[in-house]
Amino acid sequence: MKTADALAGYREYPHVITRGVRQNRRWAMSVTNEPVTAHYATQALTFHGPGFVDEFGTITASGRDAVIAAFQKKASWSKASYCIVWSPSDCTWFDHDGNHRDGKRPPEGIVEDPWLGGRHGVTVEWCWTIELPAGGEWSHLCMRRIDKDLVEIAPGEPMVLANFDEPAHEGLPDPAEGMLAANGSLVAPKFYRGQPVTGIRDEWLLLGPVQAIDDGVILRNPWPDDIRAACEEVAGMSLPRHLIDAAWRAIDPENPEVIYVGVQKAA
Repeated sequence: MKTADALAGYREYPHVITRGVRQNRRWAMSVTNEPVTAHYATQALTFHGPGFVDEFGTITASGRDAVIAAFQKKASWSKASYCIVWSPSDCTWFDHDGNHRDGKRPPEGIVEDPWLGGRHGVTVEWCWTIELPAGGEWSHLCMRRIDKDLVEIAPGEPMVLANFDEPAHEGLPDPAEGMLAANGSLVAPKFYRGQPVTGIRDEWLLLGPVQAIDDGVILRNPWPDDIRAACEEVAGMSLPRHLIDAAWRAIDPENPEVIYVGVQKAA
């Protein structure tokens, strides 16, 4: 039987969204009437007090007020922005100065918790990818033609769909249940969270399509020599001609009438 703490970890609401350079991140929040050990939420996202939730585990007005007051202070000293999502159509936005306002269209964020992640799909940015020679800091380049005069070239890595290297918790199932071999090792499924699985790293990290990391290079009015310079700057090395040619064709295709979707391999 799951403990009250375990059940709280599976509640969709409330949760916290933080803003990232490319995509938002979603974090679990624990709101209870009595102190508990919340393994799925950081200490900063754990709130408890008499009457904070009702008999059904739904946050009350007093619980909501306590969370809002805490995030007003948190936003002020951290100078970061947050959004508390109370329901599919109710949220509270916090500016970096602590001011807040209510909203009706909550943002979405990447779920990284392995116990919750399997219930939430993952979206990817459409891009062209180029596998780099071994020995560099990054495994790939990611390229996107944003509009006629704007191209993005950024370092890329296979995205982590799940990290199952977590200790077991009483009352919670193994988040990798159904993906384990007889010897207990992780076996990659073909798809997970709506994305193709491309491999396993460090025994427990389930990898997906290549995606750009947060730091990118933006080029305006791109020319072939600018593309080459940017690719080599991001890669940190000189690149062979065939990779440079592939990068150019990714953003200046020979057949511009063809529309490519998803993550495409250029080289």
